[in-house]
Amino acid sequence: MHPTWTLIIVVVLAALLFMRPGKISSLMEDLGKGISGFRKGMDEGRAQQQAQQQQSEPPRQVADQSSQSSSNNQDRVQS
Repeated sequence: MHPTWTLIIVVVLAALLFMRPGKISSLMEDLGKGISGFRKGMDEGRAQQQAQQQQSEPPRQVADQSSQSSSNNQDRVQS
């Protein structure tokens, strides 16, 4: 049985990762920093988007529906 090229590549990469002391811990540390930076950027983007929406849209006013609903109810009762 002859080893395939993909098997050789996987074995070489695994050897490079596991033969160097501290390499895995530094990789995990870098990954954690990248994830936290990504989350921080997403939070900042959301905050900026919300601030722009609040500045561009005036507050909406809801019409008083209590008088309309009572007149509709009276119309129904009279019919």
